[in-house]
Amino acid sequence: MSTAPTPPRQHRYRRRADMPLLGGIRPPIALLLVLLLAVAAITALAVGGLRVDDTPQAVRESHQYAAEDTAASLRAGLRESATDLRRAAARYENAPAEPAAVLTALGQAYRKWRGTAVVRPDTGRLLAARGETVPLAGLDLTKVTDTAPAPVLVPSAAGTRLLTFALVATKADGRALLVASDNLRLPGIATRKEQTIQVLDAAGAVLDTTGAELTAEGDRKVVTTAREHAARQRPAPGETASGSLTGTPDGKGLRRVAGWAAVAAPGGHDQAAPLGLTVVSTSTVDGKPGNLRHPMLGLAAAGALLALALLLAWYLNRSLQRPLLALFLESRRLTRGDRPTDPVRGPEHGEPARIARALEELRRQLLDPARPPAAAPARRRRPGTALPLALCAVLVLGWSGPLLFLGGNDPTVRVPGQVVTGQRDRTDTAADRVRQALNEGYADLRSLAPSLTDASVGKAENLLRDTLAEHDRYRSLYVLGADGAVLAHAGESPHRTGPEALGPSGVLLLNSSGKEPRVAARAALTAAPADAEAEGAQEAKGPVLVGEFKTDFLSGLLVRPGLGRVWLVDDRQRVLAANEGYSSFGDLPDGRARKILADAKKSAAADVLRDGGDPALLAAAPLGGNGSVAKLGWSVVTAHPVAWLHLDQNRADRRAVLAGMLGLAAAALCLGWLYIAVGLPLRRLAASAEALAAGDRRTVLYPVHHDEVGAVARSLELIRQELVRADLAERAVRRTPTAPTATATAASTR
Repeated sequence: MSTAPTPPRQHRYRRRADMPLLGGIRPPIALLLVLLLAVAAITALAVGGLRVDDTPQAVRESHQYAAEDTAASLRAGLRESATDLRRAAARYENAPAEPAAVLTALGQAYRKWRGTAVVRPDTGRLLAARGETVPLAGLDLTKVTDTAPAPVLVPSAAGTRLLTFALVATKADGRALLVASDNLRLPGIATRKEQTIQVLDAAGAVLDTTGAELTAEGDRKVVTTAREHAARQRPAPGETASGSLTGTPDGKGLRRVAGWAAVAAPGGHDQAAPLGLTVVSTSTVDGKPGNLRHPMLGLAAAGALLALALLLAWYLNRSLQRPLLALFLESRRLTRGDRPTDPVRGPEHGEPARIARALEELRRQLLDPARPPAAAPARRRRPGTALPLALCAVLVLGWSGPLLFLGGNDPTVRVPGQVVTGQRDRTDTAADRVRQALNEGYADLRSLAPSLTDASVGKAENLLRDTLAEHDRYRSLYVLGADGAVLAHAGESPHRTGPEALGPSGVLLLNSSGKEPRVAARAALTAAPADAEAEGAQEAKGPVLVGEFKTDFLSGLLVRPGLGRVWLVDDRQRVLAANEGYSSFGDLPDGRARKILADAKKSAAADVLRDGGDPALLAAAPLGGNGSVAKLGWSVVTAHPVAWLHLDQNRADRRAVLAGMLGLAAAALCLGWLYIAVGLPLRRLAASAEALAAGDRRTVLYPVHHDEVGAVARSLELIRQELVRADLAERAVRRTPTAPTATATAASTR
């Protein structure tokens, strides 16, 4: 009794249920739809939900960076002051001198302290003094043994003074305490008229201030809050305790913005750690919000991606999934022998169409085993399944491409004035840092020079080696005689010797070309007169001490976060050092910097330049001040692309670029999955099916995966086996003789 056939519609759905849920063509299509919908939601929230800030992050960061730069300059000054005093005292370790002579030599070498004194630590008796009275009242110096005390802040009639200590050997009183007094002052940098920079002690007392005076109670409260934040903050290792905050707006929409930074170095193991100093930079901002180039960009892009995701899912279902499932059902029908006389109905394009035509030919061969195999189709390259996948990729790229090319190079992006002036002030601070470092290096040589005047070669080289080990700014130290010959040296070989190496004392550039600029300081071994009006005024008549600075040391002075590209240029606008890669004695990479340098002849200048390339915030500041450095005509130039600033428009552009990258990543993942898991196996299976229809009965078809393509491959293998059995049966029939022929053969034999 035969079983009634299953209705076609039920049969089709039952066969579809046999397909795996985690393999085949359906998971990547579903995942593509889910990922694109997620990217659309992210775009709508991250880009479309962005709101302009009345105090852009770039404005807050400008104050934070200003405080960090000032704190770094103060920290370097404190460390340099302690090092210079300790090294000056070390000169008398093996040759004790009178206390007055110690102070005289110290005053000739360094002119940085307001007052100096030599006291006996056990009794507190003053042995010698020079300059302003050193406030020693209230200090307990009896516990000083073999280590000098850390710097301290003490009150005096003239204000708070910073006292730095070192142990020095004297003739009559043995080891005494050398004390240097100075006021803790901020670096000599310019600030905009509404900005205030203050340095506060651990109790919140103002030690020094520059800029506008804070009179309102709310302004002072913001400063107090910033100092409290700095005291509570515990930065991660290697980070500086710094930050920013904004006050509440007043009735006119104005609010106070503050940035703070602790003077102590990360880890707190330096001269500034016991002082608990904090630098606070504040100013009033108008609360003018930023602007967005395309306010509705996020929502429009999200809506477009939503429609595109649905379109791609529908298209892939129609062009790939449904034809492949139909091909699977037709192949299963042939293997089960259902309706063998019905022709194979399949798609008309791509690899499924090639397999369907091969199945139709195989169906006819199954019905008529004597039918000769069809001729193999001509081999030619066809796009097949790659065409719809490429079309989908192009559509996703058409959505992501415009987002990827968004950037901060639009001339309409408004840069707040506080950011421009902040870049100018930070550039001025960088120039002051370089000037101070070069002057300190020259002062080191002047301090060391008297010790080398009558020293032997061995002793001179020992002093040079000790100085080289103590300071990381020098690459080499050497003494040149009156004829320019090297008398003693430590470190690398001297760059220039001979009579042409002699000249006035001061900071100079030894070469004008080459792989690396050689910046050096030169000091005569004869002590300078105490009443000299200007450094470097005297011509070197005898031996000179030369110290060549490391190029990495100069480049390290230019490294500051958020400042962009920084260059140190000479009077001919050639690059001497930079915070990134540069060409020695080459031109500035940004030619627009010449315009800023022309405006910064006497003071720092900054401007946003939008012509000749992407908009950039450029600033320049000369190495002014006093001393030989000012006569060099060098400058510091900074360039900060507008696209790097933390403005509302740049933030929107970065989020849009991220959304575009996520869309491309989702498409590449899912479409690549489809091509590898379905497209390539389907192409190989189409070639095997055509070969089978052309008479290849020996090649076994192995299903690679348990999916739709694997199911079709199993069906083709079953058909191949059936055809092989049919061929064997036909050959057996041909070899078996008929009955009459057998009788006649037997009769003839008899």
